[in-house]
Amino acid sequence: MGDHPLHYEQLYDIAHSPIGPLFVRDVERVDKQDDRAAARLFLPETLEFLCKLQEGAKPLGLIVYLFVIGDLLDGWQNREIPHIKRIQLALRARAFLMAWHAHVLAHPDHTTHVQFISSQSHKILLSMCDSLILLVLYYPEYPLCPWLHSTEYVEHLFGILRQLRDDFTFSDIIYMVPKAVRYMSSAFSVLSIEEQGNKTAAGYHHTYFKSQGLDIAALMVYPGDTEISDAFDAATTEAEGLLSAVGIN
Repeated sequence: MGDHPLHYEQLYDIAHSPIGPLFVRDVERVDKQDDRAAARLFLPETLEFLCKLQEGAKPLGLIVYLFVIGDLLDGWQNREIPHIKRIQLALRARAFLMAWHAHVLAHPDHTTHVQFISSQSHKILLSMCDSLILLVLYYPEYPLCPWLHSTEYVEHLFGILRQLRDDFTFSDIIYMVPKAVRYMSSAFSVLSIEEQGNKTAAGYHHTYFKSQGLDIAALMVYPGDTEISDAFDAATTEAEGLLSAVGIN
């Protein structure tokens, strides 16, 4: 990324550090359905660990990347921040990704296959930025809970279905729905709400039941044009500063 390398070995070193916030299983033979591994990568503790490394060993590219993308994820998952802040985080991430991509394309010795994230990841992240912004701009006059606009509850259901039957067809699902409903409504009655969501699918970590810090009134406050314009200016300035820090101008 610019003047600073960004590669797998940096994560490997974090996981193998005795004081690192990542586990070895987070980077080696990773369970692709382990949501907690991804969550740990973007935790403030990971950024703090990286920032405390000696100057010569400090992976600035990784720090900036985790900061930008982590804030984008926070824009979707945070229960407390106002919607205008979500827009600003999404705009900043979008500006950062587009400028980074343009920099790689313009560099005579760089290619997006090596010096950039995968095209699939790039498209997904841009879609996350655009979707979050559009949700805030065009949502009806009801509380907007972005974290509910996801596939978490579908993953939860599929986790239960896999416990009932390892391999199933669509017709099997139809027959298993009553049993799955009973399973969800009775088997977990002794667990907390969030534990109920996480009990059913190995690897998945469900947060759509999480309601700590939820402010329904704040979720009904939508920004006006002036606020959005100010957020755009702030996001652009922040993105330029982050890009400059890694040598992308």
